[in-house]
Amino acid sequence: MQLLSAIVDTGLVFRAREVLRKPSVRVVLFSLVGVVTALTSSYLEPVLPRNLPIELASGAVDDLLHIVASSMLAVTTFSVSIMVSAFSRAAQSTTPRAVKLLVADGVAQNAIAVFVGSFLFSIVGIIGISAGYYEGRARIILFLTTLGMIALIVWALLRWLNQLNDFGRMSDVIERLEEAATSAAVGAAKCPRGGALPIDETLRARGIIVPAPRGGYLRHVDYGQLDRIAGRAGGDGTGSDDEGGDGPDPAGPPLIVEVANHAGHFVHKGDPLLYLSRPADRKTEAALAAGFAIGDARSFDQDPRFGLIVLSEVASRALSPAVNDPGSAIDVLRAGTRVLLAHHRAGMGEVDPPTRRHVRAPELDMAAAYREFFAPIARDGRKLVEVQQVLQDSLRALACNGGAALAVPVADAALDSALAEIRDDADVARLRACHARVGDCA
Repeated sequence: MQLLSAIVDTGLVFRAREVLRKPSVRVVLFSLVGVVTALTSSYLEPVLPRNLPIELASGAVDDLLHIVASSMLAVTTFSVSIMVSAFSRAAQSTTPRAVKLLVADGVAQNAIAVFVGSFLFSIVGIIGISAGYYEGRARIILFLTTLGMIALIVWALLRWLNQLNDFGRMSDVIERLEEAATSAAVGAAKCPRGGALPIDETLRARGIIVPAPRGGYLRHVDYGQLDRIAGRAGGDGTGSDDEGGDGPDPAGPPLIVEVANHAGHFVHKGDPLLYLSRPADRKTEAALAAGFAIGDARSFDQDPRFGLIVLSEVASRALSPAVNDPGSAIDVLRAGTRVLLAHHRAGMGEVDPPTRRHVRAPELDMAAAYREFFAPIARDGRKLVEVQQVLQDSLRALACNGGAALAVPVADAALDSALAEIRDDADVARLRACHARVGDCA
């Protein structure tokens, strides 16, 4: 578990994952595969059995490649228009922050990549045949390769058609947000503080900081890199010289670094990224600052609060007078509750001990996570007793599974807000009964 956490937590893996989530990357990669496959088909002739019982009619491969080329161009155009329409619908019906999960959908990206790659494969094959590049048995290789490409197209098309039933719909967006938030929440519970030690207030009091080189959101914190750099600067020789820096300084005292804020926090240029136990040279400070990925938008990977915030935004839009869809808000409440329950249950199980001996970091603020998720829904749904009942029931489930200290204050605030709007005595009685069950678990 510790090794897995260390691997997943590296900034290199985060940046690679960010690149692979871009639709253009898979399209370019598979397009290159298609072009290379078409160009190298003629060189595979020696591996073909001499007595292969295949005789191609004149123009058979040409006709097949023309069919693939024309159909893939139409299918690609159609698929892209569907994706753009789904992105627009999701942004309008849920929240623009959720669209990035649709853009990163693997099935959609693979389908577009296969379609474009197959189109380019066909075009290169047609050009090669016209130029006399494929002669004799080389055409058989091209024919067999084309059949394999068609099989791949059918596989991608079937998966894509199955995805279209729900792609971009409210239920699909909520499910994706829940999955992203759950992954981050469970990771934060199983490996608290990214494997770092708890904070030491004396480090902040010293005021020795590594400032942010630019403004933006902290998208990712590479605790492993921070630990290695601090270890080398402290002279304990825990890092390797080829990872940056001038190697360990035997004369230097230990360097302890304390992360100022979690991933998801917005920093302005010059704000503290790290607090240091002692001054460090500029090269070390620059290497430490490189352990933070700063961008214009938050990321779901290390930031469970962001996933809960976006879920809450979906519920708030559903509860707006223009939409008036309390059912979707209830679905969001159930999804967010499952995320928080997964966090609490993961924290009750096997938890990785701190492994970053030179790094300290603050605890995840779960009280803020509760407020950020439940407070907007309680505010926007304060007149709807059915929403308030589900909200109180969700907080009861959390209170009974390790979150009582966090759930009870939120339940009290939600009840007070709802009672100021709900006037029906029967509704008030049902709501008070739901709230009382929250207290029973405290």
